[in-house]
Amino acid sequence: MRTKLFVAFILIISLALLSNIVFERLIIEDFNDYIRGTEEDHIYWIMASVEGSYKDGQWDKALLGEALHWGMMLGLETYVEDISNAKILSSAEVYSTMHSTMLHRMDSLLKLPSGVGEFNWYPLYVSGEEIGMLYVRPLEKLGLMPLREEIFRKRGREFLVMSFLIAGGGALILSVLFSMFLSNPIRRLTKSAEKIAEGDFSAHGPVANKKLKDEIDKLTDTFNYMAEALRREDSLRKHLTSNIAHELRTPLTVIKGNLEAIEDGIISDPNIVIRNINLEIERIISLVEGIEDITRAEASFFKKGNLEEIDLKEFIEGNAEGMKKLIEGKGLYLKMEGPLMSVETYPEKLHIILKNLLTNAYKFTESGGITIAWGDGRIEEGRGFYITVEDTGKGIAGSELMKIFDRFYKGENSGGKGLGLAIVKELAGVIGGKVEVESVLDKGTKFTINF
Repeated sequence: MRTKLFVAFILIISLALLSNIVFERLIIEDFNDYIRGTEEDHIYWIMASVEGSYKDGQWDKALLGEALHWGMMLGLETYVEDISNAKILSSAEVYSTMHSTMLHRMDSLLKLPSGVGEFNWYPLYVSGEEIGMLYVRPLEKLGLMPLREEIFRKRGREFLVMSFLIAGGGALILSVLFSMFLSNPIRRLTKSAEKIAEGDFSAHGPVANKKLKDEIDKLTDTFNYMAEALRREDSLRKHLTSNIAHELRTPLTVIKGNLEAIEDGIISDPNIVIRNINLEIERIISLVEGIEDITRAEASFFKKGNLEEIDLKEFIEGNAEGMKKLIEGKGLYLKMEGPLMSVETYPEKLHIILKNLLTNAYKFTESGGITIAWGDGRIEEGRGFYITVEDTGKGIAGSELMKIFDRFYKGENSGGKGLGLAIVKELAGVIGGKVEVESVLDKGTKFTINF
């Protein structure tokens, strides 16, 4: 990519150089056309004056001399011939009759009396009848006049060269900067992708700019999310394989032992064996259901979802309504406390978190009830929001508080699968939440999630 960017900017520089060359040629050509046009205007003015000196079929030498004199002042050597090609008067002859003061002034501006180059001729007419021809060629200019013209051409070229150097140098600097700021992050992403392809799922892309996110930063965020998803998927696969093997080994061993006991005649009552096998099968079914639960939770993680703005009060009340009858049927109360507020979150994941916390509270509460509260964030920056689920259940021992979020961990007499709180913690982390727990034995437990 760096090479392509550099080549692209070199192409831009080349186009800028070409455009400058064309522009310079056009400017100089336009200036030369202007000079030629001015000279032609001067010639036509002289022609009009010369034609005005022809009266009643005769040339007025005094008026003709003034016209040719004027021509010299405009930088032109001239002479006039009549229709028979006889020379009537020339600017050289007029020059010889000029006053010394005038000659001194003109000699400082023009090289007199002869011009340079070939004469061009122009026909003269009076009342539609040709009366002769005017021959013209430029006089060599002296002093500042030619210098000014040359300075204009030189300054024009210098301006274009400077503009090219600025534009070209700027484009070159930009090419280096773009190569660094665009290709470097992508190159690091490529290296991270290669590590992931080799099985190193701990690889991450460069840290994205949190304040000014551009397309590269968004690509980096997406890549890092993908890398984290792959890491979790790999971890899940290994963890599930280990846990399934461990959890299945015990019930299958029991089932096998009971069947062998019947074969060996150790157990004569088949009903006992059937009851034992049925209990172990229920354990296997429970394990499979737990695997399905964690798989659904992981699927929710892998599918990032859309950040949406929701009415938090309405959302929580809607989710709690599904368990309200179940909770009240157990003789418990369900309170909901919090203000009207809008928040940005991932509703699908928040629904799973809230459902698991309510289910957990319902399961371990025999008297009293459950309180759900919410409000503005308690984090240091003063932004975000929080949700608490508090019950009056049997509580959790202090030695178990650090373990309850581990997958498949089950406290004494919990009767669960050991997945609900693990799902809560993992999904909360996905959507930017942090779970805290407070518990007192025989008084209750309070879970707080700060988003």
